[in-house]
Amino acid sequence: MITAAAPPRPLSPPRGGPSPAPPARGRRAPRATLPAAATCCCPPARAAPDMAGKAHRLSAEERDQLLPNLRAVGWNELEGRDAIFKQFHFKDFNRAFGFMTRVALQAEKLDHHPEWFNVYNKVHITLSTHECAGLSERDINLASFIEQVAVSMT
Repeated sequence: MITAAAPPRPLSPPRGGPSPAPPARGRRAPRATLPAAATCCCPPARAAPDMAGKAHRLSAEERDQLLPNLRAVGWNELEGRDAIFKQFHFKDFNRAFGFMTRVALQAEKLDHHPEWFNVYNKVHITLSTHECAGLSERDINLASFIEQVAVSMT
């Protein structure tokens, strides 16, 4: 047997205000609209990053200076690719997701985003700068921030 669906419930009235009459059968309730003076809560679109600060691939000297500290805390260079990688383990999914959220917010500020993979309490992160097709100082800075976040969450 086919039955007709009930009409959608109208929005609740403001406290102390009169209760709106339910819509007539077969008619939809009017859509709620924002007052004309309301403004959008979304932030304005970001301007394109300044290309004067274009990333450059780390030289051998820069690598010798910057990578040992990251290697000491578990970051590894990937074979066949100019990138660094680390796997993080957390107590549970909430902590792993919280970690990713904090990293994501910083990545947005830096306009430098990690490649990552998450399953339950594990987060795998690969850092490489696409702009220069390899490791740059941006990767080192983001990896250092990621380490600070990971330490604060353990």
